[in-house]
Amino acid sequence: MVMKIINKVLTILMQLMWKVVRPGDLKLGDHVYRYGMYGLYSHHGIYIGEGCVIHFTRTESKRTMHPSLFKTSYKHIILSPCPTCGYQKSIDHGVVKTCLNCFRQDGKKLRSVHRYEYGWPLLRFKLARRGTCTMLLDTKLPHQVVDKASELLADNAFGNYNLINNNCEHFATYCRTDNRASEQAVFFNECVRKIKEAKKWTMKELLWRN
Repeated sequence: MVMKIINKVLTILMQLMWKVVRPGDLKLGDHVYRYGMYGLYSHHGIYIGEGCVIHFTRTESKRTMHPSLFKTSYKHIILSPCPTCGYQKSIDHGVVKTCLNCFRQDGKKLRSVHRYEYGWPLLRFKLARRGTCTMLLDTKLPHQVVDKASELLADNAFGNYNLINNNCEHFATYCRTDNRASEQAVFFNECVRKIKEAKKWTMKELLWRN
């Protein structure tokens, strides 16, 4: 019985490892992601063919979002456009279309591309890392997914970026399922809730002992 459970877990872990996809093996309409900040989060998008990805980025620059972090003498750096797709990270915000390398870019590194999975059963989903899969069913055809992403790109119509309520994973799952869902955001909210509960419990204990 124990060996069966171990084999099941190992099988699932191997399946998770296989989600790394070579650029040449990507398919039209794939929901793809890459890790950032030492694997602390994943950035998501929709592969639309010809080496391009449509994805949702911050709708405001870091300077606009956090003006107190920048001194008045700070000079805003305008990065050169990508020679392949013309994307300028310091200027282009919201829904953007970039080459695969711009999507993979994390600082000075190019991260591996992974394929997001749909329709996972509860057990596999519980064991998986958040932001890599979902229990939502994927019923759209590839061209429908690309059409939806292209439509949102044309009008830059996915609203203001919000880490918890409207992020890149919300965008990609919406293109695939018409549902805005982010397992990373759910996990983050759950962690915050548990931290608040632990803090509240600690305060009660301290007051009771005093």
